[in-house]
Amino acid sequence: MEAALFVLKGLLVPAYLAVLAAYGFAFFRQHGEADEAGRWPGKAALAIALGIHTALLVLLAVEYRRCPLWTQGEALLFLGWMLALLHLLSEWSADTRRLGFFTVLPAVLCAVPSLFLLGNELALSPQHRSSWFIFHIVASLASYAAFSLAAVLAALYLTQYAKLKRKHFDRTFRRLPPLDKLDKLAAVWSFLGTLLMIASSVIGAWWVRRDGLHGMSPQELGIFGVLAIFLMAALSRRTLGWRGRRHAIWVLAGFFALVFANLWLHGLLRL
Repeated sequence: MEAALFVLKGLLVPAYLAVLAAYGFAFFRQHGEADEAGRWPGKAALAIALGIHTALLVLLAVEYRRCPLWTQGEALLFLGWMLALLHLLSEWSADTRRLGFFTVLPAVLCAVPSLFLLGNELALSPQHRSSWFIFHIVASLASYAAFSLAAVLAALYLTQYAKLKRKHFDRTFRRLPPLDKLDKLAAVWSFLGTLLMIASSVIGAWWVRRDGLHGMSPQELGIFGVLAIFLMAALSRRTLGWRGRRHAIWVLAGFFALVFANLWLHGLLRL
């Protein structure tokens, strides 16, 4: 088991670097008919990397005899897996292979440092072994992945918007999707993240009430501020027509609030 884990950990980083190289080549070099032929190396490399990533999570679960979700390293590893999976779904449903270099990058940034933070020395209380708590954590991390993808798309939208305003039609401008498509994709993933965070909050509240636990700490309550921002982004888009640049700013504000809330929650930021 230890030998298999060692091999998978050693393969994960090169596999994701190959994914970035394949998507980077498709974005910066391919064009015309060559771009059509260049879609498959990225998909194949991502499928291999995702397979290695999945196998690593499964073996960690077997080795630890629990879901590998509790430590910072395990959470980052699972978050990277969710980000890669969401990109694959996005590419399959919306033909976003030209965005692969940008949308796979967060998965790499999560997966690589997670390997240095893994460890199985963890004693869990019976309450934290509850299936409800596991569902709560999975829904939370899935919402983080969706918000991260939405933030990348929002940042790309603002980049394209600025280039259009300056009439700076460089290679990056020509290769990225149109503004309307970036706006719609950011809205879809932002809304999905909002639904997942609501589900996580409901499951968490049910778990706390069911097991008779104490209420939430101020740091944990801070996550509802993040949810409020993304709800405002969705509602203002629907009722006030705040699309495009305004919606992208809302999404990025929500993402930075999410990062801030998690740094505060885990004691990496003190107020």
